[in-house]
Amino acid sequence: MILAYDHLDSTNRVARELAVEGCAAGTVVLAGSQSSGRGQYGRLFSSPVGGPYFTLVLVPDPPLTALPLITLATGLACRETIQAVTGLEPLIKWPNDLYLDHRKVAGILCESVIPPGAGGATRVLVGVGVNVNSRVNDFPGELRPLVTTVREHIRAPLSLQDLLPRFVHAISDQVARIGDNRAAMLADWQRFDYLAGREVVCTVGTDVREGVAAGLNEEGRYRLRDPEGCVHEVIGGQLRLRAASLPEDSTGPGRG
Repeated sequence: MILAYDHLDSTNRVARELAVEGCAAGTVVLAGSQSSGRGQYGRLFSSPVGGPYFTLVLVPDPPLTALPLITLATGLACRETIQAVTGLEPLIKWPNDLYLDHRKVAGILCESVIPPGAGGATRVLVGVGVNVNSRVNDFPGELRPLVTTVREHIRAPLSLQDLLPRFVHAISDQVARIGDNRAAMLADWQRFDYLAGREVVCTVGTDVREGVAAGLNEEGRYRLRDPEGCVHEVIGGQLRLRAASLPEDSTGPGRG
C-alpha cells in the first residue's frame, strides 16, 4: 500500500502512527515535500519539492538488533538504484548518507516501533530522502555548498513515479540479505565507503577522537584506527572528514 501526499511535515511521523496501529509490512508513505523532515539525532532537514521522500514499513527478523544493519542495507540499496537509473556513482557515508562529489544527495533514518498489545510484531520505519529533481538553489542558502541533486548531475528530471518502486524493491532485497548473506552485503557496502582510509574526526557527546576510517567489521560496526594504531568501534556519534577543504555537513537533504 502506498499513501501519497503532496506535502507532509514528516513521512516517518505518519508511518509511525500507522505502525502503532499494526499496518502491514510493505506500507509506504510518500510525500512530495516535507516541512519537518528529521535525520540522525532528531536534526531537522530541508526537504524541498523534487524528492522522493518516503518511509517504508518493514517487519524484519530479528527486528531491534538488526536496526543498524538495516540502515547500512538501505544505503546500499539507494546507491545501487541511483547508479542503475542514472549511471552516477554515489558513495555511502557512514552511517546514513549518500554523497556525490563530496556533497550530500540522500539521507536515511531508520526507527523501530512496537505496536501496543501482546504479540505485536516490531515494525521498522525505513525513512529515505533523495534529492532527485530538486535543484541546489531550492535549498536554504547555508546548505547550498553542502548538498547536490541527481538533476544537477544528469541535467534532466526523472520520473519519481517510476523511481519509487525501484527504491522500495532494492531496499527490501538488501534488507533480506542481512539474514541470508550478511557478509556479502557488508562487503558490497565497503566497496562504496566514502570515508574509508581517510582521516576523520569522531564526536560522541563531548568525546572527540581523531584517526583513520577503517571500515566495517564482520558485525557491521564501523571502526576507527587512532594515531597509536589501536582500532576502536564507533557505536554512535558523528564521523566527519578531518580535511576542512572538503564540504562536510551534519544537516543536508531531508529525511522522514
